[in-house]
Parts: sequence; structure tokens; C-alpha cells
Amino acid sequence: MADWQGRLKRLMALAEDQAGTPEGDLAARLARDIMVRRNRQLSTLQPSSRDSVDPFVRVPLDLGGRAHWRRELSGIVAQHCECVCSIAEGHARLSGRRSGVLVSEYLYKVMSRCLKQEQVAWLGTNDLLDDPVAARNFSQSAVLALRHRLRQIREQEVADHSVTALVCADFQALRQWLAKQGVRLQVAAPFGFALSQDGYQVGYSIPLHDAVETGDSESDLW
Repeated sequence: MADWQGRLKRLMALAEDQAGTPEGDLAARLARDIMVRRNRQLSTLQPSSRDSVDPFVRVPLDLGGRAHWRRELSGIVAQHCECVCSIAEGHARLSGRRSGVLVSEYLYKVMSRCLKQEQVAWLGTNDLLDDPVAARNFSQSAVLALRHRLRQIREQEVADHSVTALVCADFQALRQWLAKQGVRLQVAAPFGFALSQDGYQVGYSIPLHDAVETGDSESDLW
């Protein structure tokens, strides 16, 4: 198990290394690579052994603001890492295998900070800093593009039936584990927005080399 665990530690270390932070696709592909390696190794173990090596956990996730695009992004990042993100009373929580939760937190941290920077830059360039509708449409469109990017990364994986079966079984086991914790999952209602071509393009091309920094703006109304 040292293989994926070592890669996980190195990936998490990148979140604290401002100079060496990877770009978006690289971060997402590293995340999936760790998940696939982990699943292949866990598929050789009995369920009880899997739970001792990589148990289910449920931890808080700091979204960094109240904007709806942050909720959307946390959900698609969690899915990318085979976890779920639940939000109740304004508080987000990641649930899944411990390794997946850690990678989800890292990937959300990188992508959300970069998207916020791109949003502010675009609003300033277009003299729209006081236009919350434009900000919302831009950010939601960027998140939509990120959803498509992450889906494409997953679709490029080579099919492994034993791993696929494990992922399906694990997701069912996660739902049962959450039910025992008193958690009932519900799909969030759709959030309406007008597609912003600029925002969608940013979601497909944002460089994340400056994404991991300390502190977001305290005011996040968009």
C-alpha cells in the first residue's frame, strides 16, 4: 500500500508549496491516478482489511465563501475522487475513504482559489465588479467546464472490471455507512444561470500555478 500512500503524501505537500503548485489538469490527473492505484490495491483485500487500511471518514470542508459555485465545485471534485460532499445549514462535509477525502480537499483548494482569482480578474477587466449577476454567470459557467474536464479525465481511464466493481461496492458501502451516522443524502436542486462563454473558456484553461495561496477574500458575495 506504500505506493498510493506515498503519492498521496507528495500530492498533499504540493498544496503547501506555492512555487510548485501544478496546473489544473495535472492536479486532477494526479488525483485520479492516486484513486485508480488505490482501488487496484484495495481490490485484492477483503472488505474488513480495506476498512482498516483506508477507512470511511466524514470531515468538514471549508468552502472559503458562500457563493453557490463553490457548492457546485465541491460536489464535482468529490465525485472525481469517489467521495460525496454534503451541505447542510451552510456547512460542507466530505465523506468517503480517507485517501479520497484528503485528495478531494486538496483539489478543491487548488481549483476554487484559482477560479476566484480568474473571476475577479475578468470582472475588473470588463468593469463589472459591481455586477453580481455577471459574476454568478461567469463562475457557474467555469464550474460547468470543470465538470466536463474532470469527466473527460475519468473517461480516459483504461477499464478494469475488478476496480469498477470495487468502486460500485464502495459507494454502496459509503451510503450505508453514512446512514448509520444519521446522514441522508439528497440531490441538490438545479441552480439557474446564463452561460458565459468567457467563464466556460476559463474553466477549460485556467492555469493553477498561483492557486494555492493563504487566505481568500473575507467577502464572497459572488
